[in-house]
Amino acid sequence: MIDLKASPTTQRDATALSNFLSRVFQSRAEAPLLDEKHMEWKYWAARPDSEGSRSFAARHRGAIVAHAAAWPVRVRVSGQEVTAVHVIDWAADRKYPGVGMWLLRQIAAKVRVMVATGGSEDARRILPVIGFRPHSELYQFSRPVRPLRHALTTVERNWKLPVRLLQNTFWCLSHPLSLPRGWSARRVAPEEIPEGLWPQPSPAAAVTARGSGFYRYFVDSPSAQHVLFGLQKGRGLAGYFCLAFAPHEARIADLWLPSTNVEDWCAGFQTATVLAASEKRVCEVSAWASTALSKEGLSRAGFLLRGRSAVSLFGDAKILEGRQLHLQMLDSDASFLSEKVVPYLA
Repeated sequence: MIDLKASPTTQRDATALSNFLSRVFQSRAEAPLLDEKHMEWKYWAARPDSEGSRSFAARHRGAIVAHAAAWPVRVRVSGQEVTAVHVIDWAADRKYPGVGMWLLRQIAAKVRVMVATGGSEDARRILPVIGFRPHSELYQFSRPVRPLRHALTTVERNWKLPVRLLQNTFWCLSHPLSLPRGWSARRVAPEEIPEGLWPQPSPAAAVTARGSGFYRYFVDSPSAQHVLFGLQKGRGLAGYFCLAFAPHEARIADLWLPSTNVEDWCAGFQTATVLAASEKRVCEVSAWASTALSKEGLSRAGFLLRGRSAVSLFGDAKILEGRQLHLQMLDSDASFLSEKVVPYLA
């Protein structure tokens, strides 16, 4: 067995870590993933739900040979709050077989639950070997809002492009955007959201914790624009949502309503989409669903199902048995993961 050491990284490791990730992920030096300010915010900037560095490296003779970042996730279930992490930016040097799994186990020893969604083909093959077990499914939805600009800025240019343009145009015409009657939204500061409006678990569903400090971390991001909105039904605040922006795309990175009425969730998603589409640069709006309520709400709001992936858990998964888990993009790197050109879902 080679001599390996696992330890948190610091900002002093930024250059070495950037070079390692660039080589393993085969990314360009100017890729957003490797931007200095973005790395500082993602791995080392203070946030209220984690202490210290969120980035961990395995080293051999001082050189980085594997990396993983532990994205904080606090799961609220049955009157308790469980510390969990969603592993992102997991990478390993192929010259050191097994080092990636070894590093993941070192991180797993520090938390009660680990969450995994999607990932590369290699990651999906390795996760069951490590001990991850499927819990539920995560659904990716999107809807086009500017079909022509969507076609002009799409990455894939082949014979399918004219067909996709026609399909997206027909969908936009048959599902026009408008604010639901009695609903509106306004931009708010995290501190304006009442404490009682943040997500709360139920006997049937667990949620991931939110709070003003959590949201302050996102809206103050120097590299990825996140905007928080209060959802209003009539004159009262009924919920909230967060929009995250990537080139030509808006992501409903988070949305919550205490209501269990699917029509309210549909109205919430419709309102978020109208606000997102008001930005002229936006050609597509995307969102996630991991519960029956949010999935049905998105479908009724004119979104189309584009993909699905397993939600897998490692560790004390029994606390979630028989319960849905409300996961959103903010619970991983999905809200800010981007390249210069976005591969549309539609």
